[in-house]
Amino acid sequence: MFRTIAREYPDTLARVVELAPDESPAQLAAALVGELLAGKDAPVVLRSAGSRRGLELVEADLGPLAGRGAGPAGDGAAEAEAMGLDHDSVVLLVGGARGITARFAATLAAASRCRIELVGRTPAPGGPEDEATRKATDRTALRAALAAQGGRSAAEIEQAVARILAHREITETVERLRGLGSAVRYHSADMRDTEAVRRLVTGIHAEHGRLDGVVHAAGVIEDRVLADKDLDSFRRVFGTKVEGARTLLTTLEGLPGGPRFTVLFGSIAAVLGNRGQVDYAAANDALQHLGSRWAARTGNRSLTVHWGPWAPTGEHGGMVTPELAREYARHGVKLIDPEEGTLCLLRELAYGEPSADAVVYTASGW
Repeated sequence: MFRTIAREYPDTLARVVELAPDESPAQLAAALVGELLAGKDAPVVLRSAGSRRGLELVEADLGPLAGRGAGPAGDGAAEAEAMGLDHDSVVLLVGGARGITARFAATLAAASRCRIELVGRTPAPGGPEDEATRKATDRTALRAALAAQGGRSAAEIEQAVARILAHREITETVERLRGLGSAVRYHSADMRDTEAVRRLVTGIHAEHGRLDGVVHAAGVIEDRVLADKDLDSFRRVFGTKVEGARTLLTTLEGLPGGPRFTVLFGSIAAVLGNRGQVDYAAANDALQHLGSRWAARTGNRSLTVHWGPWAPTGEHGGMVTPELAREYARHGVKLIDPEEGTLCLLRELAYGEPSADAVVYTASGW
């Protein structure tokens, strides 16, 4: 949160100082005065036993196996084998059947043909699409088709267009994954509904007798600078990311055995801050701590991947709208290629250091 505040208010000293609990009041006071005089070099610092530490990102490779890739086909099969995934494995992906989540699901399916359980907020399609809209292939054509039916306001037409496009994406994703050889189901659930999440996860585990991998990629953004951010909006953004992950991890903790891997999709905004994303940055930082503590309690592997911005995938732009993409381009921030991003995650899970609880992946500086 303070990393973002420091970006939004560059003329204000904004800093979190973490202090050792065993230092005397005089030592604590001296440390805080020292921070007031230290300038604006770091939004978060740790002071302990007279030392002062900040955050520094260090580039690290995954070793020679990752460097050689997945083999001639380049489909990630070697990585899936190293992760212990095969046709009988079950992987749960929370974050819908669209955008980045769908992209990673396709990479898993192509690499291992594992069973995939998708969870998203969008209600599942109730059946075949209405004949009146089926031939409308884009937003403009859909608006015209719905307007011709009459009986809807402009706002209701926009809601219907969004719902139809979302249902199309879900259907296309499910069909694509099945075409790649994976058994797949889509479930609709609000990750803030604790009981619904528990029923869903325990039900999937009970049906298959296993849960080999879990990916939590759910999240919403409502970007506003701190001065314009209202509390309800902050709670929505924070709660969707953090409370959903908390419920998911708590539920996993109660299951016999544990998944081979649990991946939490974070954001580079949590690590370096990002103007307009005070709530999203805070949520993803909290996400990392939830995962780390869960791993320490259970002995299971948890990895938070703090992603830089991804390039849009097809009709769905994910977290990067066309306007935001232009803003990133203006500042020289490159977007992660979706195909390369998903393969990077597969390599990280296959060859990365299991004790690492968080990594940053980005296509350029920030």
